[in-house]
Amino acid sequence: MVDMTGLINLDLGKMRSAASDWGWIASRLRQAGEGYTDAVTAPLKAGTHWSGEDATEATRTCGGIGLDIDAVAKEAQGVKDFLDDIVDGTGDGFRSLAELQRQAAELQQQAIGEGFSVNGDGEVAWVVMRAPGPLSPEEQRTEQERNGRAQQLGNQLKDVLRLATEVDGSLERGLKVLFGTEDTFRTENRDRVDRDDADMSDSWNEAQLGLVRGYLYTQGWGDAGDLLGHFLEGSGEPVEVDADRMLSDMPAFRHDVDTTLAEVKKQPDGTFTSSWQSSAPDITQGDKSLNWYYALNHFQYRLVGHKEGDHVTYQVEVEKRYDWGIPSEHRRDLDKGPLHFEQADLARLNMVGMAKDFDVKGRSTTQTAG
Repeated sequence: MVDMTGLINLDLGKMRSAASDWGWIASRLRQAGEGYTDAVTAPLKAGTHWSGEDATEATRTCGGIGLDIDAVAKEAQGVKDFLDDIVDGTGDGFRSLAELQRQAAELQQQAIGEGFSVNGDGEVAWVVMRAPGPLSPEEQRTEQERNGRAQQLGNQLKDVLRLATEVDGSLERGLKVLFGTEDTFRTENRDRVDRDDADMSDSWNEAQLGLVRGYLYTQGWGDAGDLLGHFLEGSGEPVEVDADRMLSDMPAFRHDVDTTLAEVKKQPDGTFTSSWQSSAPDITQGDKSLNWYYALNHFQYRLVGHKEGDHVTYQVEVEKRYDWGIPSEHRRDLDKGPLHFEQADLARLNMVGMAKDFDVKGRSTTQTAG
């Protein structure tokens, strides 16, 4: 659990500096990759000076090295983006540690300024020195008011510490994924397919995912089972999801859409298309939300339609790339009962041609508001 001292004294400048360093590394790796392509891969592919089976094998091997350089560059950029997101909330994944630190400091100063003391766990207390004996009615009112105010400030501080603890946990899990297993970085490049590299461990992971698929169906999470099955079937064809049902099944998604709709109502009349935004199911809101959590987790949505005064006619579009755990997306490992998968192991199934990533899209029927 993050405490007040740890959060307020956290040196975010060092994290920003580390992010900048990783950005520089990514830039240099991209330059190296471009130079390697120009000097090695492109001449081999052209076949001007070398042909035959050995030339073909050299082209394949050197092409793989080029993809590895590109993959490491993407992963280094992913570290930069990840740290930026953790510190400043620049992406759509996390709250800003800088903002939480600011809130904690302001609440602490406010509490101290009002005569309270603040403990490391965010507890706010009020102590007054007085003579022994019963309290007068006025003293009782004062004590009640002060205790109520202390509880209010304490609850706010504990909320900030809870959110900071969640970000800290995401940082710990994300770094383990980014610097994970033997083949982690190679799975970064989703265009890489090395079918000859498949081995028994890949077959084992494929078989275990089949068990996961069966488990999803037994729990009534059919959409999750269908999408996992489509991944394993390996066609790579896009899948259409029922956006109307997503809206009815996920109160959190409906809330996000309503929030975007409120912003649309502030815009001038006419045809509109909102920006793409992130949404996700709240797993505390029942089995239907859990179905979509295991099916998609986070996904993107936007509103398209027409506004005239307070009357809005619109449709909700959703989209998601169904892929497993490329390192720069710092996704946590998958645990389901006795089964445990590192995300890179699942992403590798795409690399060795035993499964295939695909696009998920959907569009709701016409909705009206106002």
